[in-house]
Amino acid sequence: MNLPETGDITTPIDDPCQFNPAWRSIVAGYLFSVGIRAKDDLASIARSGSVTVTLNVTQDDPKEPPKPAKGKKGKAPKAKKKRKTVEEQKVRRIHPFYENPEYRILAADPWIILQLRMFNDEIDGKPLADECVPLKLATRWYMEQDTEAAMKKRLEPMLLTTIGMDIITLDLTGLPSLQPAIEAYERLFFNCRIDNFELNPSKQLIQRFAMPWGPLKTFLRKFEEVDEDGFVIGDGRPLAKDSDVWKAIGATMGYEALMYYWRWDERAHGIQDHSIKRMIEISWKAAVGKLFSDLYTGNIAHEDAAKVLSAYTAQTKFISDASKGAGSGEEGDVVKALMAVLYQTSPKMVAIDAEEVVNKDEEIRSRIQSQLAISKQEIDDKGAQVDQEVMNAQIDGAVDLK
Repeated sequence: MNLPETGDITTPIDDPCQFNPAWRSIVAGYLFSVGIRAKDDLASIARSGSVTVTLNVTQDDPKEPPKPAKGKKGKAPKAKKKRKTVEEQKVRRIHPFYENPEYRILAADPWIILQLRMFNDEIDGKPLADECVPLKLATRWYMEQDTEAAMKKRLEPMLLTTIGMDIITLDLTGLPSLQPAIEAYERLFFNCRIDNFELNPSKQLIQRFAMPWGPLKTFLRKFEEVDEDGFVIGDGRPLAKDSDVWKAIGATMGYEALMYYWRWDERAHGIQDHSIKRMIEISWKAAVGKLFSDLYTGNIAHEDAAKVLSAYTAQTKFISDASKGAGSGEEGDVVKALMAVLYQTSPKMVAIDAEEVVNKDEEIRSRIQSQLAISKQEIDDKGAQVDQEVMNAQIDGAVDLK
């Protein structure tokens, strides 16, 4: 969209994946500069790309004036023609809405209409309407001096996350009543969300809003220099400021990482888990992302790459153990197997009654004494003599029978 004295402005109609964050405010300012004031004028532009204006035109009176009397020489003096001013309506074409019909729908945008109303009230010296008050505060934030302490430096990174507008309002202002001002800022100056204020699904759009010059350049190499506009010669990117880093974190890592980076995590309204474990998980994700980039770009030594792989292996084992319950205090498979072996080989503990122990002790003593008494007796073994006598008697008996 090419606007006179402004230049080329990219709107969602031109490119839905890459447009100017403040396109609504720019279009509203242009329409105001060309004299568009009334809501009816915007409706006319939305229909035809033009407006009807009333002009005061001076023209000759069609009624013929009376003829003057003749003079002394017989010649009549010239009669003066009467002129009058009349109102005349003409069609005024508004560029580029007349030549490009696809842009006419922008004139019907409710936020552009509301901003034009705010402009008109300020020019006329009237009190702002209630619906225009949030726009005035949002405009104040946008026009604030460009320092790292400005409100917009915190607001824009949070808008690039998936957190709700109510949480953003509470974190930044502490007053739920100021949510309309947060919404007005997003619509007019940093339009990264769709109609229901959810994050735009276009990853390219969010990336361009967060890092319009590409991946952040945070330092200069020895051979690099910066030109007078602040861009690195031969690279085309400016050196990133803290607020640029904040937007990159919000777009790539999300709300929680941004709160931890700002050290707002203890009182942030959108964080449910305040544990150190959760902070370590987010830190691990950020570190892995950086290592992944270094591995693919070759910006890492072989020895360091081996250490990275070792760290990956250790973390993978930790995740595996945690998924099996070892990380949550429960026994893992290896622990269970080891404990089963120890259980089979461990000594058994038996509970014994004292009275029963005494009785068994007396019985054992009695048996021992009996065995000792038997062992002390002399035993005369006549088994072999008796056996010989019996055999001799049987022989003698057999001989007598014969």
